[in-house]
Amino acid sequence: MSHTPPGFADSLFPGHDKVVLLDHKDIFGLPADLIADLNRPEIRRMSIHGRTQHFLNLVYSQDISPFTYNPDETTIVRKTWSEKTGNCISLTLLAYAIGRELKLPIVMQDVEIPAQFDRRGRLEFLNTHVNAMVMTKDFWLDSDTTHRGYLIIDFEPQTMILNAGRALSEEEITSRFYNNLGAEFMEKGEKVKAYTYLRAALQTAPNNSLALNNLAQLYLNVGAPQLAEDSLKRALALKPDDVVVMRSLQAIYEQQQRFTEAAALVPTIRASDEQNPHYWTGLGLNALQHKKYAEAISYLERAEKMTSGFAEIHQALAEAYLKTSSFEKAKMQIKKLVSLMPSHPKSRLLKTKFATN
Repeated sequence: MSHTPPGFADSLFPGHDKVVLLDHKDIFGLPADLIADLNRPEIRRMSIHGRTQHFLNLVYSQDISPFTYNPDETTIVRKTWSEKTGNCISLTLLAYAIGRELKLPIVMQDVEIPAQFDRRGRLEFLNTHVNAMVMTKDFWLDSDTTHRGYLIIDFEPQTMILNAGRALSEEEITSRFYNNLGAEFMEKGEKVKAYTYLRAALQTAPNNSLALNNLAQLYLNVGAPQLAEDSLKRALALKPDDVVVMRSLQAIYEQQQRFTEAAALVPTIRASDEQNPHYWTGLGLNALQHKKYAEAISYLERAEKMTSGFAEIHQALAEAYLKTSSFEKAKMQIKKLVSLMPSHPKSRLLKTKFATN
């Protein structure tokens, strides 16, 4: 008789053990013709400067990436390369796999962004973000950026994430990949596959609080609120200040009319929000999306006062100022944005798009 590890509920998802998981080779493997191209003798003889330039030419054209951004599907590296489209984790995996084949000092990283949710039917999905970073002290970029020692490769068209984040191991990124697939299968109503991939995400990286949160939503979906609550409490044990998980737990308490327990979470959630620039940035981006430009400016200006070097805040403020005809303020934000990394391909695009002199 098979043993179910703690925290899982295999009996609720019969047939989960028959689902064939994508493995490391499936996820990270480059197509054979690309591997051959990357290992041509003339490329292998290049300096790190030359190989980094070759890498950048593959993933970016002069001004912007030739890959289109598709937030709705998580794909393996070979499919992402073939179709020239993918979401942030798929495109990051591709960049990482190419960089590794070129023997570059490249890592995948987790970067903080405002908490934003996509509502798809009756389910809400938390958006998180990863990108790739090439690191070397003797960087090939222009001299005004060499002191940074890194190049961020970020494909998300609506963001300008230029800060170094937390480096992720291959196990952690594989876990995130599995978590994404689990969420996508949950959206499609394929509960057994969703469970299989969320289970695999947590077995690959037990500290994946995102997967615990999604597993909780799946348990709620199949009428197992106690299991959902247990998953959320495990997530909070890993990240005690995770207000996203707190809100999910608060919703369970309220649905069960456990109002005292729900109310006990309110001060922590509120205090975290007040001190978190990502919270105010999220409100600003939401207001911007709904064309409430004055409201967006109020939130984003508050976030700007709490931070430095947050490119996404300058980008959003520039857009909001342009929409309200505050052209000088918009120009100042674009200057701040471009100054963060003047030689980055997205910065070159912005300098072409906006007059900053």
